[in-house]
Amino acid sequence: MEIEGKHYILTAAHVWHKARESEKIGLVLTDYQSSFMVLRDAIPCQELWNGKVSEWGPDIALLRLAPFDVATIKAHKSFLNLAQQKEVLAACPPVIEKGLWAVTGMVGRFTEVQPNPEAGTVKCHIYGEAFISAVQRTHEHNGYDYFDLGANLQLPGVPSSFVGVSGGGLWQINLSMAKSGTISWDGKRYFRGVAFWESKESDAHLIIRCHGPKSIFEKAWESWGLP
Repeated sequence: MEIEGKHYILTAAHVWHKARESEKIGLVLTDYQSSFMVLRDAIPCQELWNGKVSEWGPDIALLRLAPFDVATIKAHKSFLNLAQQKEVLAACPPVIEKGLWAVTGMVGRFTEVQPNPEAGTVKCHIYGEAFISAVQRTHEHNGYDYFDLGANLQLPGVPSSFVGVSGGGLWQINLSMAKSGTISWDGKRYFRGVAFWESKESDAHLIIRCHGPKSIFEKAWESWGLP
């Protein structure tokens, strides 16, 4: 994320606290085998968290990246302009009932870890996914808003658990279907929030709960003194 020339990682606070158990934190920047590590202690953090994983959070963290790390990341990826997304949201509020939504992240069930104790290394095969759904319910609690996306665990390609997706983005997307049945995307995506909690399975369904745009662009924005 970029906000007036400064660069950040926006994630769930409990993800950051779990990552703090390691000396270095790895970022996935390429679709081929590579390694990019950031020193944990070199990352200042602002967070909204009650100290435990819970259905209402709050559970948001903003990690500030050092200029040296930003330059490396920019060689492979671009940063989302979060202030611009805030302006777009104010101009075009989402129509929840008619929109399609995507939660993106790294699913633990799809990840393969191969430790090599002799070499002191760990090789990981990590898969990023975008899960498209509709918003089943919205909530407000203590000034935060929440979007619940449904997951049908019986559909192909849907994992039995979304552990690992916490901290992933919630995006609103526009899909359309032609008379031929062909589905197309207009190429636009709108950042709306951060995933942080999943419900227990019930009748082969569960929900992925995300902090919504009010949580990010109002509550957290004001709490962290962002411009």
